[in-house]
Amino acid sequence: MKIAAKLAETSNHPPSTRRRILAKALPVFVYTLLFPALLFIIPKLYLDRWLQLPSFLTPVVRGILGGSLITMGLIFLFWSIRAQRELGKGTPMPLMATQNLVVQKPYLYCRNPIFFGVINLFFGISILFDSISSLVMVSIFTVIILLYTRFIEEKELEIRFGEEYLAYKKETPFFIPTPTIFRRKK
Repeated sequence: MKIAAKLAETSNHPPSTRRRILAKALPVFVYTLLFPALLFIIPKLYLDRWLQLPSFLTPVVRGILGGSLITMGLIFLFWSIRAQRELGKGTPMPLMATQNLVVQKPYLYCRNPIFFGVINLFFGISILFDSISSLVMVSIFTVIILLYTRFIEEKELEIRFGEEYLAYKKETPFFIPTPTIFRRKK
């Protein structure tokens, strides 16, 4: 796949100052402005009203369920980013990709704990916002992220880390964190 090969090539070069700045600024823009607008604000303020969608949970249930998902999402998100920075010597961004394959916790539990965290965070926010259209938007986002991960990011990691990544991939679940004691032996 050409995109995966290009990402792998980019990852192997030391990051320039411009790439470092972009790798730090882009996630701030995307996760504080773009995604909230597309996934929560526009659906809640416009789509729900336009489609006349009802509330779907009581405030208490929304608080407990949404709060739990947000908490779990933030834990996995920050834990994963820290592991990539400290163990992988890089970031989740391909512009400053990790230089080492991280297979320790939380990556010991699943290959994509960052996306697991982000998706739980986004579903939790949608539930707290009491927005059916936001849940639909987050579901679409989830499918896109999982397809990107499966068909582009995993190919890029295979190119960069070879047999080491293939062995890790064979032993570790794709998306749902599973403690090693609960996994079937292959």
